[in-house]
Formats: sequence, structure tokens, C-alpha cells
Amino acid sequence: MKYGVQMYAIRTLCKNDLEAGIKTAAEIGYDGLEFAGFFGHSAEEVSGWLEKYGVEAMGAHIPLEEICDNTDATIAFHKAIGNRRIICPWSEIKTASDTKAVAQKLSAALPKIKAAGMELYYHNHSHEFVKDDGKYLIDILAEEMPALKLEFDVYWIYRGGEDPMAYLKKYEGRTDIFHAKDGNMEEGTLAGEGNVDLKAICAYAKTQKFAWAVVESEATEDLEEQIEAIRKDYAYISSL
Repeated sequence: MKYGVQMYAIRTLCKNDLEAGIKTAAEIGYDGLEFAGFFGHSAEEVSGWLEKYGVEAMGAHIPLEEICDNTDATIAFHKAIGNRRIICPWSEIKTASDTKAVAQKLSAALPKIKAAGMELYYHNHSHEFVKDDGKYLIDILAEEMPALKLEFDVYWIYRGGEDPMAYLKKYEGRTDIFHAKDGNMEEGTLAGEGNVDLKAICAYAKTQKFAWAVVESEATEDLEEQIEAIRKDYAYISSL
């Protein structure tokens, strides 16, 4: 299993100097990057930086509207940087009806994404662990889209009141990446300092041959604190 970082974790650096963000993550030791915006840079620039610093684009969080309304351009950009994971990071779902509408939108884009040799994923927060029609919204989405991959954020599953390990096992075979995030019921923390059993989760992920564990810290806007957080997260996760 390789180790990646969600670049939102160092957003203060990336929005001002994306190349410096890529370089920083590579120097810490990350194998791959999960992008959260490209700040106006071309695919050619990004691809060049990835090659220069010896890291890969293992995924990207892309807004729902961009995936669905600009599917062809999205595919072209991500092909050019070598990314094959198109990840919807958020949707404003509150009801079963909302969830089915989002599934319908994503389903329209899915055939083109699959035809391009890519996979479409959904990344959860805690609000998908609200029930409607007797089911969690995340389960409704998964049922509506059997071909949808799932990038589970284990911290947000915990915050939603469920067992992260149980959900990884429930959807075995539908994901090969996960967010190795930690925290308590009030806030996220550095990896290893919260209530999520990352040690057990990482051990399970390795037995299932997951491709990537992805860290993400969100708590601060301070540039140096963000860099220090992903450095400490890497040290902890890579030690497990």
C-alpha cells in the first residue's frame, strides 16, 4: 500500500505556489498526491512537476458540477496528468430524493469516465450517515450506482456515528483507497491522536491490497502548521 496526501491539507501553500506544494509533499516522502484544484495551471505544467519531483497523481477531488457538466474536459485534463481516479468530494444531500438526484447526475457522466479507463469515486463526510427511508444516504447512493467506487474517509464515518471498519468491510471490492484521518467527536486531529483505530484499519487495508492510504489534515489555515501536520501524519501512517 502506498501513501498519499490530499493536497487540501496544504491548501494555503498550493493556492499560492502549486509547484512548491508538490515539491513539499514529495520531500516528506509521499508516493502520490490527491489534488484539490489546480489554481489555473495547465495539465502540461502539473505533469511536468509530478515528473520532476517523482510523485504521481493518485486521485483528484473534483466538484460534482465539474464532473457532470464538463465531463470531456475533466477527462482530458486528468488523462494528461496521469490520474485515473475522478473523485466527487461533496454533495449537498439531505434526503433520499436528493441522493437519487445526485446519483442520476453522476450516472450520466460515468460511461465516459469508464470508457476513458478511469474510475468514478465518491468521498463521504458525516452528513451521508443520516437516514431517510430507513437507510443511510451513503447506502442509498451506493445502491443507486453499483459501478460507483467509494473513497471512505474513516474519520467522517466515525463522526457520523458508525464503525469505519464495518463500512470498509461492507463495501469490500468497491474501493482501493481511503482517507486515513483521525479525530474525535469535536474535531479532526493528527493521525494517531484521535479515536479512530487507524492501526487496525491500515492493517485491514493491507490485507485487502488497498492501493493507497491518503492523509488529510484540515484544522488550520497557517501554512507552516499545515506542512508540519502532513509531515507528522506521514510519519505515523507510514510507521503502521
